[in-house]
Amino acid sequence: MTLLAVTLAAQPVCEVERYTENNGVSSAHVTQLLQDGQGFMWFSTWNGLCRYDGYDFQTFKPQVGDGCHMRTDRIRDINLLPGRLILCQVDEEYYIFDLSNYRFRDVTDGEKRQAEEMKLKYRQSKSLLKGKNYTWTDKHQTQWALQSDGTLTYQHDGQETVYPLPVSSKTLSFVAPDNQGNLWAIDNGSIYRFSTSRQPVSRLAITPAAEVKCLFADSKNHYFVCTKADKTVRVYNSADDKLLGYLAPDGRLHQGYTSFGAAVYCMYEDKDGTLWMGTKPDGLFRLQPIGTDAYKITHFNDMPQTDIYHIQEDRWGRLWVASLGGGIFYTTQQKTEKPHFIVPKQYPKGYERARYLFFTKDDVMMVATGNGLVVSKMERDADKMHFLCHQREPDRRNSLSCSATLDVAEDPQGRYFVSTESGGINLIESNDLLAKELSFRQLSSHLSPLTSDVIQSLTTTKDGGLMAVGSHCITLMDSTLQGRVLDARFFNSDYRFSEAHPLQFKDGSWLFPLTDGAFITTIDQMHQQAYAPRLVLTKIEVRGKRSSWGAERLDTLTLQPQERSVTVHFAALDYSAAAHIIYAFRLSNSEEWNYIGHDRSATLLDLEPGTYTLEIRSTNANGEWQDNIRSLTIIVKPTFWEAWYGQLLIVLLLLGILAGIAYTLLYIRRIKRKHRETLEKYLALIEGSGKRLEVRDEMADDPILERVMQFVEENISNSDAGVGEMAQAAAVSRSGLQRKLKQAMGITPIDLLREARIKRACQLLRQTDKSVSDIAYACGFTDPKYFSRSFKQSTGLSPTEYKNASN
Repeated sequence: MTLLAVTLAAQPVCEVERYTENNGVSSAHVTQLLQDGQGFMWFSTWNGLCRYDGYDFQTFKPQVGDGCHMRTDRIRDINLLPGRLILCQVDEEYYIFDLSNYRFRDVTDGEKRQAEEMKLKYRQSKSLLKGKNYTWTDKHQTQWALQSDGTLTYQHDGQETVYPLPVSSKTLSFVAPDNQGNLWAIDNGSIYRFSTSRQPVSRLAITPAAEVKCLFADSKNHYFVCTKADKTVRVYNSADDKLLGYLAPDGRLHQGYTSFGAAVYCMYEDKDGTLWMGTKPDGLFRLQPIGTDAYKITHFNDMPQTDIYHIQEDRWGRLWVASLGGGIFYTTQQKTEKPHFIVPKQYPKGYERARYLFFTKDDVMMVATGNGLVVSKMERDADKMHFLCHQREPDRRNSLSCSATLDVAEDPQGRYFVSTESGGINLIESNDLLAKELSFRQLSSHLSPLTSDVIQSLTTTKDGGLMAVGSHCITLMDSTLQGRVLDARFFNSDYRFSEAHPLQFKDGSWLFPLTDGAFITTIDQMHQQAYAPRLVLTKIEVRGKRSSWGAERLDTLTLQPQERSVTVHFAALDYSAAAHIIYAFRLSNSEEWNYIGHDRSATLLDLEPGTYTLEIRSTNANGEWQDNIRSLTIIVKPTFWEAWYGQLLIVLLLLGILAGIAYTLLYIRRIKRKHRETLEKYLALIEGSGKRLEVRDEMADDPILERVMQFVEENISNSDAGVGEMAQAAAVSRSGLQRKLKQAMGITPIDLLREARIKRACQLLRQTDKSVSDIAYACGFTDPKYFSRSFKQSTGLSPTEYKNASN
């Protein structure tokens, strides 16, 4: 006798979502609906025109001063016309809403004459009024019908089945499908969305419902489902999923519901075909086959710890056990009536909460514990095994993300992954597993497809992927560690997974453990293609002020010089699962994408002048990145001074300034040289050089300078001669004399008198044998020491040095 174990699969499912004023609909009176060419849903109401992008409702109305004569916002009907126009009936009149600029306008005379005809020609919706029905076939080829009697039905296995609805279709007035396969309907006060799908799993009939702690398949095409609360072991036939019976303490399979008497957490079949069961808290059970469906059961609880979480056999034939509280231990006496279990001598303290054992092909043992990952090279003599411990380290970025490890898996590429209680998955990047310090790369909910950092089990799939099971979802990752997330939306049910490993059958189907049972599905069902949403621009804000609702029509956005900041809003149009989509953007074809999660806007601040390309992309509802990149070219105009001509003008101005400075410096140098030459000429009179007559001739052209030089010659030895006497002799004022000498020689009258006396002193030092003191007095200096300082300041030599140098 066999028992039916699996419920019917692929049941049709219909999700119904209701939208009202609480969700942003502008009015409680909704009159009509349509979908435009960009994919937006539009609804006419008695309070304007509503657009829906899967996230928000946005209302549009005529604005004062926009030239439209629409008196009220009571829109009774809408139809989509060619040319991105929506024909709106307002009471008995017609107006146009232009989707190119999101503005209302009056209809032309030609449009007005054809309004009634166009309204019927381009209507998208169907009426449910006056007892009419609406039927449609979804993408799973299920035929659905909204019946005139107020029920929703579908055809399944040739039978018409009534589907329970949270709303009666008697109240619905118009319905219309969208390009995703959803059906939209309206009544006077609400909008409804009907999204159909198929249940992708088959529930295993487990009664009473209980948490599954272990799934196991043996070599005889049996699989075992072990539940915790009722301590039951159910045995199934892998070929047809039929329940063979309940394993009883006597080792036989009972047809009636029977408890095994211990909560089984793990199972293992050794190379001799003996089954081992680890329980909590009842230790180990050995099941030696007797015939086809019976076992000789031996119970062992004389061991370091009886909370058993995992069992594994090494290549030397030792049976290893991971326990929660006693660490790991082993035995070589599996066939004896009382095997002795031994803890390796060097197993570290503090790592007793062992959950999982993993043996590599190179005989490296990894133990996932509640306090870290323990690694050791396996030895024939287990007491010689040296254990290395790895934990989360506060000052090392590539350490474990969480010390509470749960599972270890190896993918076909030979990479090792460690799952954690709250730190996601850790990829071991070190080539040497026995290194003292392992390097880990974290795959967490913000760095990978994972939507949760709680990873209860890891399993590799036959296609080379990695399956991570969390508490409420499954993540399928490919060899590039990208993938999809299967959650309540995918399963059409809020499943909660247990810590047991999922079980893969030979036909490729999978059995997943739940906290209230289990279900079966296939890899094809888990990889069924999700809807690829179109990504559209919904709004553009420039400097937080200028807004463009008709952003989707734009391929290029030009920013004026004073507009350097812009925010671009966008949405992937998936009306049945928008909340599950995540986004990314990048600027100017940068290789690095900015992952922004569920945010739907990109803000670019203080852009420099130039041309940029903003690229936006999204996932589908299963978390898979799509090739739906939406590009927007952004041109930032420069200010006058940032433009090439402004830059050229700046360069020319700088060159002009530099030229002016150079000219000024040269002019000053030329004037100074002229002053110096003039001074030298006039001082030549003092020395009585051969140019005396030439200088006299030049002085004849300037009588003031002639009188000044005559005064200087006559008063060189007069220590009382000053500026006043010089000005009086030259017949000019003191200020006039100052200006005249500055202009002609670049020096003051006092400086001229001092230079003349130094020149006369030089002459006397060269041509006479007078002492320095006598020469000082002869040249008008009252203090020989002051004379010496002045002489050295002017010539660079002391009077004595000068005299010696001249001889």
